[in-house]
Amino acid sequence: MGELVNALQDMGLSMNEAKAYQALLRRGPANGYEISKRSGITRSVIYGVLDRLVDKGYALAVDSDPVVYAPLPPSQLVKRYRETYESNIERLECGLKRIASGLDAENYILGVAGYDDTIRKARELIRGAEREVVVSAWGSDCVPLQDELRAAEQAGRTVILFCHSKVPFRVGAIYEYGLAEEIIRQKWPARRIMVAADCRTALIGDIRPDADLGIVTSNPMIVQMAVEHVILDILHLAQLKKGIGDLAEQIKTGEDYRRVIEEEHGRLGLGGQPLPTPIPVAIPAGR
Repeated sequence: MGELVNALQDMGLSMNEAKAYQALLRRGPANGYEISKRSGITRSVIYGVLDRLVDKGYALAVDSDPVVYAPLPPSQLVKRYRETYESNIERLECGLKRIASGLDAENYILGVAGYDDTIRKARELIRGAEREVVVSAWGSDCVPLQDELRAAEQAGRTVILFCHSKVPFRVGAIYEYGLAEEIIRQKWPARRIMVAADCRTALIGDIRPDADLGIVTSNPMIVQMAVEHVILDILHLAQLKKGIGDLAEQIKTGEDYRRVIEEEHGRLGLGGQPLPTPIPVAIPAGR
């Protein structure tokens, strides 16, 4: 019966009030002395406890000598709790909706710090997708996402992966360069990861040797830019494979990567201009 006392306390009774009500249920109508013995509450305290139960509607005092107390029947108690909580939940729901309606969720940008948090948020986005999942990541960072990606595909979601290295498992539509990660790391020490769900919400992160930085946003402009970046990466990969063939055979070092890209740009009439150097992200002190 200790669970009943705990449950009654959760509903707002003190421990002594819960014990006294439980004793009333066991004994039936009884006077204060009898309830004191049954509940283990001292006689100097029990009458104050019983008066509070009467005031709160948990017990009824029968005018007699001595006064006899009867418990509120359990069915009525449960009904009262249910009606009160349903009413409170309705008020809470209405209040939350009124507040939320004034929020501009599209402009929220939430920071993500640390690799574990980045992967956790990526998994959440994949699990929450209703139509499509788009992922751009290194192969090693796709591995922690494979269960969620496979589940999304099995649930009928479109799954699209872009990877400069090689994805070590098969799922959905995979577009990959197939390069060794140590080669890519020579030019880009930070591993970029992007996950978009239904083109509505996106995670964009940099996994760096000194600190991991990322954001999660539903801002349509940022989400669209992220998804379009992956689309352009896929188109660029297709063009390179068409003009060069097996990229993994042609690109053995970071310098090979730059040379192949510049030569292909020149072949496409883009003037053979050098590739821009990625701007390093400033890492806050103490990170």
